[in-house]
Parts: sequence; C-alpha cells; structure tokens
Amino acid sequence: MKKIVFSVLSLILLFVFVSCEDSTLPDLPDMDESMDVDAFEIGDEETTDDSDQTPVNDSGEPTGDGDETNVPDDDPTEIPDTEEPDETPDEEEPEPVIKAAHIIVATVGGYDVPMSGHVYYAENESLTDGLKEIPVEGGMGSSDGADLNVAAWENGFAVIGRHDSSSLYFFTPEFEFEQEIQVKPDTYINMQDMTYNPFKDEFIVSALNFDDFDSKTTFSNKLFIFKKDSPETATTLEISDNESASPAKMKVVGKKLFVALQNLENNTSAKGEIAVVNLEDHSVERITLPTTNPTGKIEYNKNVDKNHIYLTTTGNWKQGDGALLQVNTDTYEVKKVLSESEEENNILDGDFVDLSIADSGDFFIIFSNNILYNDNSLLLYKPNEGKISKIDSGINAFAANPIDYSSVSGKIYYFVDEKSDTYLKSLDTKTNKSEKILLDFGPAALRVKYDYK
Repeated sequence: MKKIVFSVLSLILLFVFVSCEDSTLPDLPDMDESMDVDAFEIGDEETTDDSDQTPVNDSGEPTGDGDETNVPDDDPTEIPDTEEPDETPDEEEPEPVIKAAHIIVATVGGYDVPMSGHVYYAENESLTDGLKEIPVEGGMGSSDGADLNVAAWENGFAVIGRHDSSSLYFFTPEFEFEQEIQVKPDTYINMQDMTYNPFKDEFIVSALNFDDFDSKTTFSNKLFIFKKDSPETATTLEISDNESASPAKMKVVGKKLFVALQNLENNTSAKGEIAVVNLEDHSVERITLPTTNPTGKIEYNKNVDKNHIYLTTTGNWKQGDGALLQVNTDTYEVKKVLSESEEENNILDGDFVDLSIADSGDFFIIFSNNILYNDNSLLLYKPNEGKISKIDSGINAFAANPIDYSSVSGKIYYFVDEKSDTYLKSLDTKTNKSEKILLDFGPAALRVKYDYK
C-alpha cells in the first residue's frame, strides 16, 4: 500500500484523505448531479454590488481606473477619422504561437519525508508510455520534509520547494535538470509560486511566510525578485500595506503581474485582495475582492476572454463564504460569478479550491463537497447555459496545483484518489474520453508547459 500524503494548498486548508470505489467518468450530457444557476455571459463587465473596490496605487491613493473607465470618451457609433483603419497600434505585439504542450508532474513521498520530491514529464502529452522521471541527485524538498509546486515559462520550468525550503530547481526545455537556486537559505519562507518577468529578465517568487519558522505568525506582504545568475542579490517588493497579507498564486497578463493575497488580518477579513505589479517599473496597485483567501490559481484563457482573469476564493474553510470571481484586467472591476452555499444537498455546499477554463468556454472546477464527508468533486460549469454539474468524484483537491488545461490537446488534467492509490487523469473536453496513469508517490502539483514557435 502506498502512503499518500497531500500537499498543503494554503494555511487555511486541512489535510484530507479520500477513498472511493473505482468510478467511471460519465459522458458529459448524462451527468448524475446538476443544478441550474444564473446564466453568465463570458466577458460581462457588470460588477457585483458588494465588490465596492477602488484600485489604489502603492501609496494608497485612488488610481482613477475605477468608474471613470466605464464612460467611453467617444460616441461608439462615430466613424474613426483615420485613413488606415487596419493599422496595428505600436503597443500591440503579436501573440506567441504554441507548437507543443507537455505535462509536468511533481510528487512527494510524504509531507514529513525529507528530500522526497520527484518530478516527471510526458512529452507531447503522451501518457501511453507512462511518466518519465527527471533525476535530481539527492531529491527535492528540505531536511524536514517535502512540498512542491511547478512553474513554467517560455524557456523552461522549475520545481518550487515550499514547506521549509528555499530551493528552486530549474530545468531546461529539453527536460534536463539544470541547477538549484536557494532564494533565502536558512529561513522559513514557504514559497508558493514563481513567474518570469521578460521585461527585466528576472524571476519573481511569492511566499506565505518570511520569518523564523518557530514564529508561524508573521506573514510576508512582499515578493522576492532575483536574477537567475545572481540569486544571492535577491530583493523584495512590498505589494500590500497589510503586513499579514500572504502572496500566493500569480499570473502574468501582458505587462501586469496579478498576485493573490491570503490571510488578510490573520484570516478575519471579510474582503480579499489582489496586488497588481507593473512588470516594467515594479509599481503596485491593489484590487479589493468581495471574498477572502484566494487559494486556487489565477486563471486566464485569452482564447475565451481576453479582458478578464478568474479565480476561486475559499473564504473561511467550511463556512460557505467563498466564490468564483471575475476580474477585469484593465478596470479592475470585480464580479462574483458563483457563490458557495450552506444549503443541504446543494452542489455548491462546500468550498471552491481551483479551476481551469477550456477553450470551449467551459469552466472545470475542483470543489470540496463537505456535506459528503470531503468527497472532493470535479464540477463542469457552462456559464452561458447557467448549468453546473458534477462529472467526477474522489478528486485529490489539495495538491499545490491540482488541475490544468492544455490548449493543444483540449484535455483537462487532474489527480484522482482511488482507495490507497492516486492517479493522474485526463479528460478530453472535445470527445469526453478519459485516461489515467498511476503515480508512484503522492501528488504535489501538475502543470501544462508550452513550447512556442
């Protein structure tokens, strides 16, 4: 029997072990559980009544990007006075073209098993021959345990040491181990995510804690920034005036970095927050969210909605106060799309955990259904139809990144627990066919990595 130990998603999440009988994923039209919700038009910019947020800069002053941006300067029916209407503006750059996608999976032998991290890959998303391991001498993690996440960018990817680890493990695009970098040795920082800033050729790391491990009460409201060839000169960037704010998942959209902040006011805040970092000059703006503790990834699918990011907030665990949110990337207006429920037998009675958005516009949501003894589910949400359905169960919801989508194959990837085993499972969103592969160790994170032309 394999010992499966789940990674910690955030400070508020619990370790949950789920066992279920072997199940078959039903065809999407014949789902066993579903409910109607309000139809939601992708790209709808209407804000919710309780968002009441105003974008501010790092000095706490309004930016003027709120209500003012909703008023057009010109009559929309007026014909522009230009002789070259097809000319591309100078600030627009051509979108990179994806040529291939690969699956990266990080695993751990146990949260308390030292240096037990492993990383595997499936080139071109081929699971036929299983996952191939990339050897890292000595393993990954720390002397006290192992908890990992995965970050990917155009020219490579990295495994992030989280719990009690300051190490980042860099890999080449050819799936070879390149180097280990320690961001802040001998300090407990609990790294969460990392991204690459092409405008300054630097890496940016988010971390929940920034102080001695024994304190466990001091959180970081800063990001780490460093050059790959000189990590010892890492600097910090304060992104919130709330000292207890904890930077978690991040997403680059254009020249902006969106950073989800957890643990505002030590978990007692009724509002959440996103920091927005200008990647060219490191200036910071902030967005207030109507719900707290954004725990999942910040999801952005430009093929579906170029103007918004989406994210899940857990709120207070098991209290029905989380939501699925939409945020306008220009005006920072926030819309609450779906809300958790405390109604018995409601499909949304539980906690939002994470999501991915398919090119079809369908939302695939990892959800912890507390009423069913933490039977974590995969939900399918069709916004334009106002329909949400449960399409799989026994989901391992507490990996650092438990779900991801490939625009190349149209497949959703996620982890499923079956009795004492955990599998990487794929669902083809076009054909509804699924396949799975057994993991040798506990799931820590998965990521779809793209190669570009």
